[in-house]
Amino acid sequence: MKKNKKYLDLTLYPNRSLSLKSLLFLALIFTFLSFLISLYFINNGAWPVGIFLFVDLLIILLAFKINYSNSKKYERVILNEKLLIKKINFRGKEMTIKIEPSWLRLKVKCYNNSGHLEIISKGKSQIIGSYLNILELKKLAKEIKKALILREKELSLNF
Repeated sequence: MKKNKKYLDLTLYPNRSLSLKSLLFLALIFTFLSFLISLYFINNGAWPVGIFLFVDLLIILLAFKINYSNSKKYERVILNEKLLIKKINFRGKEMTIKIEPSWLRLKVKCYNNSGHLEIISKGKSQIIGSYLNILELKKLAKEIKKALILREKELSLNF
């Protein structure tokens, strides 16, 4: 077996619904419409409606910002001598988990067309792919299983 040979190197990204350009365009439309509707109600004497529309606009823009920030996170699954799971959050902070792949179990947990892949080794579990759908999770589990089988075959040939 070659030293540090990679049997698997996958990067998992969440599904992105909007690009930055589309998000800014949509935010601009919401801002423009809220401004026009607020002006109408303020001119007709219903100024509290304008305030509530402004608060609603801030909540919508905050939700857009959170959604866009969360779409920047991703996970890497690397299999060489150990199974490495690197979780990178939206700020770029990386958390690396090392797992011994010899005693590995994979479980796909599903509920309402979403779920996650649970990687279990020595009684400890790690969850990856919580933003993937069921078909993507099953495909991911098959890819990891194939790489584990290839790794075990090469290890058994070297002994």
